[in-house]
Amino acid sequence: MLILSIWEWVLPIGIGLLVGILISMRKRYDYTKIIPLDPEEFRLNMRKGQLIDIRSEDDYHQKKINGSRNFPRRSSFTALHRLRKDQPIFVYDVKDTALLRQVAKKFIRKGFNPVYVLKGGIEGWPFSLKE
Repeated sequence: MLILSIWEWVLPIGIGLLVGILISMRKRYDYTKIIPLDPEEFRLNMRKGQLIDIRSEDDYHQKKINGSRNFPRRSSFTALHRLRKDQPIFVYDVKDTALLRQVAKKFIRKGFNPVYVLKGGIEGWPFSLKE
């Protein structure tokens, strides 16, 4: 009876300690490397890195920022081998949304940094677009 009552409190404490150790050892990412840029800053610097459009293929073929490559949201992480980790990523979507931020965070987790995000997305792009 005494052994059973010891296990009733030792087991939960042991599991709690193990979970705490695992949480403290997980890898942390520096999301401050996700930098939102105004359209003017984005345009001036986008040639220094890789310009990624995460919209659907149909939207991409209708209009795009000249020099961009299309990596639709769902397939953008299956084609990471086509991107260089030694160059910054410039990414945009239709608007500056939470989904765009999630994609930027995933780029950081995959080892790409810095990641520049276009404020306002392509809808807020005041410059000419390629059709």
